[in-house]
Amino acid sequence: MSSAAAAMVGDASACVASYRAVAVAVAVAVPTFPRVPDHTARQLLESIYRAAVDAIRPERAVRAALDDAPPTADAPVHLLALGKAARSMLAATLAWCDGRGHRVAGGTCISHERDVFVLPERFVTTHGDHPYPHDASAAAANALGSYVTSRITPGDAVVVLLSGGTSALIGAPVSGLTADAYRASCDALLRSGLDIHAHNAIRRQLSTWGNGRLGAALHAAGAQVTVLAISDVPGDAPASIGSAPCIVTPAHREVDDVLLARAVLTDTERALLRRSIDVAYASTPSDFAPIPHHIVSSNRLAREAVREASSACGLPAVLVLDTLHGDAHACGALIARQLISNIASASGDTLYCWGGEPVVSLPADAPPGGRMQALALAAARELHTASAGARITILAAGTDGRDGATDAAGAVVSGKTWLAVQAAGGDPAALLAAHDSHAALQLVDALIPAFASGTNVNDLVIALVEPLH
Repeated sequence: MSSAAAAMVGDASACVASYRAVAVAVAVAVPTFPRVPDHTARQLLESIYRAAVDAIRPERAVRAALDDAPPTADAPVHLLALGKAARSMLAATLAWCDGRGHRVAGGTCISHERDVFVLPERFVTTHGDHPYPHDASAAAANALGSYVTSRITPGDAVVVLLSGGTSALIGAPVSGLTADAYRASCDALLRSGLDIHAHNAIRRQLSTWGNGRLGAALHAAGAQVTVLAISDVPGDAPASIGSAPCIVTPAHREVDDVLLARAVLTDTERALLRRSIDVAYASTPSDFAPIPHHIVSSNRLAREAVREASSACGLPAVLVLDTLHGDAHACGALIARQLISNIASASGDTLYCWGGEPVVSLPADAPPGGRMQALALAAARELHTASAGARITILAAGTDGRDGATDAAGAVVSGKTWLAVQAAGGDPAALLAAHDSHAALQLVDALIPAFASGTNVNDLVIALVEPLH
């Protein structure tokens, strides 16, 4: 564990060491207005969450991967860093190359962060839009293309540093597809309710650098390419990360029709996607020699970091093997029911952890929100229905430090949350149904403020269960 993670775990350990005594003291000091959730439980869960996120920062993983698969010796090296972890992956790779005498000729850094990131002039630094690709993403895609065509020469070594968010951040249409049709198609897919693998299977076909198109361009330039990827998809399949910029997957109309039939779409959206896919078929690149892909970090490692942080606090942790997938509301309700059913047999405080990427089927006019906030509020409703729910606290948050297009990384809820929203003047059932969990949770200060974590390996749900006796 990194020193920063150890320090954060130390904070959590201190919280647990006096957990019962602090809970009594807080109970005396807390006003009569419902506090959601209990202060000490929230402090513990947020400390463990932060420690886990810190432990999976890319620096160590990238250096280890480069030790195992270094760029070609003596060849000029180009670094193409794409995604939410682009900056940290690029910084780690630059440090590794400098320490081993590899000459870095230049590269690109395309992330979601808009503040200035100082790099040598030989690097092109820009940002794209997330989660919806628009003008900035189109400009970033063009900048990437310009760099590849003007700077990469035969024999050069290219390291593609790939992380979650790439699909949107360099999102631009394939040749023949208009920008409006592309954006409308991406918006429809985000609202479709398709799981991430099905979603990506369609989206990568529509994108100018998706479905192997970046790999094809680098292959045509004569480059020797390696991909280091931080996985943000369940199962860590390279073809599902960042719209597969360096892997060609054959398109099949029958498969696409099955996927579209499963999606929650209007007839207009379904027709739009079918037309967009037809256009994309024409620009599917020919297959090329496989490009090595190395998965350097994943949600599994994040859950292991939760276990390590929990153990450092003296708490047993249960890592649930089933990944979070499907509808976020259903995931939240299921998690709450599982925890309620486990509480009777609990002999002491126990931590549970899930990981994955559920989805939310959103109407076109839905307010800003995030899947972790939706999951958290749905879980709060379920906890509210059982007396044992008062002994359960749940944190749901993204490892990238941001949940959807909001100012929150996620939320922390308990069995008290539902009534607290009502006491604060909100209608939690109506807000949940309207996909406005953000507003409901904001009423009771249950949101975790957004932050830039430097990585992205899906979402984490961490729950604390206190025994009934």
